[in-house]
Amino acid sequence: MEMKPLTIFSWGYWGWGSSAAQFLKAADAVEAARGYEPPVFVDIRIQRSVRAANFCGDAFRKIVGEARYRWMPGLGNLAIRDRSLGRIVIKEPKEAETLLDLAIECQRGNRRVIFYCACEIPGACHRYEVGSLVLKAAGRRGIPVELVEWPGGEPQGVRIGVPEGVLKKMKKGAQTLPLPPDADVLKYAGFPWGSVVEITGDGERLCFISGPAIYKKGRWVLPVVFCPDWFEDPGEARQRALKEYRSRGYALRPGRWL
Repeated sequence: MEMKPLTIFSWGYWGWGSSAAQFLKAADAVEAARGYEPPVFVDIRIQRSVRAANFCGDAFRKIVGEARYRWMPGLGNLAIRDRSLGRIVIKEPKEAETLLDLAIECQRGNRRVIFYCACEIPGACHRYEVGSLVLKAAGRRGIPVELVEWPGGEPQGVRIGVPEGVLKKMKKGAQTLPLPPDADVLKYAGFPWGSVVEITGDGERLCFISGPAIYKKGRWVLPVVFCPDWFEDPGEARQRALKEYRSRGYALRPGRWL
């Protein structure tokens, strides 16, 4: 029987600087709906002195709790401290083995690991290189592993009716779509990156590319991601979404094992 791959998530906390508690609650609920215990978070930043209040120093550790937090500065990017390097340099590449060991340990407790830093786009971030190191380590050990940006899943499509005036506001450049009061927050918290949202209202229809819902200014919203363009044709939107989804590093990365 073929062994089911161990899934490990990467994540960028961009946009969650003051609402980490809401993210944690949503992530726990998404994993519970998938049949898993609350995830363990691994901080792979080389330094934690940042502007984002909920991720500065020990702030996030205190929010998630000691048992669900690990700091692995060895997986940090040395270029953050030394800009003259001009490229991503992982401080201690062998620490990828430690991250893999933790993911295996968590699997025994029916938990999954989310390793994170701040950057918005995974493919332009050192966490993508860390993911490559983990996949190589797993391959050497014959362990089936797959990596994907949280919350994972293949891009989807959804249609949402909006109140009068909302569509016009979006056309003028709004970068988030407020979710209706009765929206299934759990569904949208786990909404895959690169999904296409078709909104209808005011006798019109427009599409935009989105990802998981984010909590801003006291409400849940769907972000406009990848590009500010609006699409009248859902098929055109899907083609653009898939292109950006893959090129920016959001797609699932299967490992190779013996």
